[in-house]
Amino acid sequence: MKEVNVLIVDDDQAMLAMLANMIKGLHLNPLTAVDGTDGLEKVKTSKVDLIITDLMMPNMDGFEFIKKIRQINANIPVAVISGHGDVNNVVSALSHGAYNFITKPFTIKEIENVIKRGLRLREFSLGTHRLQEGIKNITEIEIPNYSHLLASAALYVVRECQWRGIEDEMFLSNISICLDELLNNAFAHGNQMDESKKILLRAVFDSEKLSITIEDEGEGFDCSALTGEFAETTSTLPDKRGIFIVKYLMDEVFFNEKGTSITMVKYISAERKRVLH
Repeated sequence: MKEVNVLIVDDDQAMLAMLANMIKGLHLNPLTAVDGTDGLEKVKTSKVDLIITDLMMPNMDGFEFIKKIRQINANIPVAVISGHGDVNNVVSALSHGAYNFITKPFTIKEIENVIKRGLRLREFSLGTHRLQEGIKNITEIEIPNYSHLLASAALYVVRECQWRGIEDEMFLSNISICLDELLNNAFAHGNQMDESKKILLRAVFDSEKLSITIEDEGEGFDCSALTGEFAETTSTLPDKRGIFIVKYLMDEVFFNEKGTSITMVKYISAERKRVLH
């Protein structure tokens, strides 16, 4: 059976000892810290599955401790110790990210129930994170070849980024700029402003990246020359300004053989080498 480590943070040595004994009685492994600063070091150097912390401590109180823990590892559930009259403190702790509280005096059964709930929440959180790594979301939009619809299509994709938790302003701005360039290229140069034609936008989200493909119904163009035109050693600006901007704001750019489709890739977390294919 996997060892479960419960970190107890309290400046009261008697309280630390009592909680440690209770946790041992539940066949779990107690770790102890005398204040928030000490607790943070324990989290950084040890595997911690759950935390029980006092709120009023020297050096770093429980509120600041919870806030910093959420920044380090949001998957670790934190319960707080309080007195019966500490309603405001408990409410504040819950708003800082604590999941539950224990009021003094408490029994081993209360400790057991709070720990069980916390570990269940941790499993939910870790399970959801693992599930998200295997999820791929695909959005396809068929856009009539009208210029006034292009901004709405771009905004929709940016909103989808936000719905999926992408909040980095630079990331969203770059996506918006590149969508504007590529959609207008497809409208004006690919479809030649022909209102009988359409533009297909396909956005694929996964845990690592966002891939957006824009395809027009035009005759295409020879995109092989772009590789040389956008080489790192080129000292002059290319004629195809939109593609140039996309190439330098995105991490990868792909064309289909006919030149009617372009795919741009932006990695969500890790910095990747930009590639033009």
